[in-house]
Amino acid sequence: MNRKFFGATALFFGLINPLAAIPFDPLIGTWKVIDDRTGYYVSDIVIRKNSKTQQYSAVITKNRSLPGVASSEVCSKCQGELKNQPIFGMEALKGLVGDANNKQFNKGVWINTQDGRVYDIDASLNAAGDQMKVYGKAKSANVTSIMTWKKL
Repeated sequence: MNRKFFGATALFFGLINPLAAIPFDPLIGTWKVIDDRTGYYVSDIVIRKNSKTQQYSAVITKNRSLPGVASSEVCSKCQGELKNQPIFGMEALKGLVGDANNKQFNKGVWINTQDGRVYDIDASLNAAGDQMKVYGKAKSANVTSIMTWKKL
């Protein structure tokens, strides 16, 4: 009886232990994007991390129009190859890298489907890991953007 118990216990802890070794990454998952200027919820994104480059990227999984603005399925304000491309599934975030503590992030590029501009972004994660302030500066104009991303 004791052998079976100890064997089962050893097997249980052997299976659980590798899960403890997997580091938790606070950015990976689904986030709600809120425009701080207007206070409106503009989209949902799914953030993933490239294991080779350690860079984060995100695709749009849900897009919402601002009140009073006609809804569009394509990015009519985007420039270049993204012009009139579908918003759903668009890679809106590229190249974001985190510090050693995964609390500060920089070097990201954000495509804002609301205004069509491309922003260089920096971000900071709150202590709870469920909200992130994202600060952007447009590459083509002297325009800044502040967003709050809330983890779903």
